[in-house]
Amino acid sequence: MRETKFSGGSDRNEKLISDVMPATDPLNTTNLSGTGSKELVDLEVIVLNWAKQIFDVTKTKAEAKINKKFLQYNINWSHLFNESLEPIYTIGDVDVRNVRQSKDEQSLFKSTFTNTTEREQEYSFKTERSTRSAATVIIEKGVCRGVEMALKLKTPGEVVEANAGFSTELMVMNIGENRIEEELVWGVDSTVRVPPLCETVAELIILEDHQTRLVFFVLQLSLNCLHPICNVLFVSTNKTYSTKLYFYRKFSIESHMSGRIIVTVTNIKDNNSLVTIIEGKVADIIRGITNYSSLGFTIQNDVVSYTMKGTCKFKYGVEQKVKITEHPVRKY
Repeated sequence: MRETKFSGGSDRNEKLISDVMPATDPLNTTNLSGTGSKELVDLEVIVLNWAKQIFDVTKTKAEAKINKKFLQYNINWSHLFNESLEPIYTIGDVDVRNVRQSKDEQSLFKSTFTNTTEREQEYSFKTERSTRSAATVIIEKGVCRGVEMALKLKTPGEVVEANAGFSTELMVMNIGENRIEEELVWGVDSTVRVPPLCETVAELIILEDHQTRLVFFVLQLSLNCLHPICNVLFVSTNKTYSTKLYFYRKFSIESHMSGRIIVTVTNIKDNNSLVTIIEGKVADIIRGITNYSSLGFTIQNDVVSYTMKGTCKFKYGVEQKVKITEHPVRKY
């Protein structure tokens, strides 16, 4: 067993890496991802191509006798460091901080309480409901490792502040669609007082801000009955329910990777015995690709940088309140 290392600082090694790197496009991920994305660069394909070409150049006479179909290349990523900066969220390519949009009012449901008596009636209003908070993240551009992604995406501040069950970071593990779900349980146990000869309509109202998808609610009790004392308007805040909120954003995030990649070559015909170990800096591997800048990579001080882009959609439960409207009972 032998070990082959390639590092910066050696003209011979840098020339060797440059000479053996494939001239063909190393990032055909269409078949791997199932998405047909032309903007996903597969680092696994790049490393495998690099390791195979290094092996072909440096193999001994004994290793050259092993049929290529029995050679297995195993990548060890444990010495590769990944870092993702804070994402920038946009709506239609505009920073959300520069977007102002109007609010919409939406009625979710109504409940009607009728009091045909000459005295005030009190009704129980008790319920428990559960909602599912869901986050869906799709990567459209960036770097993957086969079908794996391993990206930490910071959750938008307004989603975290909504206490919807999401942590401050979302783990994006795979290419394609990543879905994270949480369940929230909401409960209310209150009463609705209906004046004599009045009908009360309890209506769930939300106001949705399209800039940040923050939600504001108003609970109003409007009285208009046969009795003069009912002609009042006041606000209460003791009734709470749940709703689902949709939040859609595009995002871009700058990522960095550094460190080393180790590839072990084994002979599967000989009980998977170890043939050799190939090791190199990820910066040297990427630098050896002639068109690495056109793939979205930049390299500085052995740190490889690239940009990840995608979309995220959130659906979650938030605080709600009820609009109460009362009017006289119809006489027949």
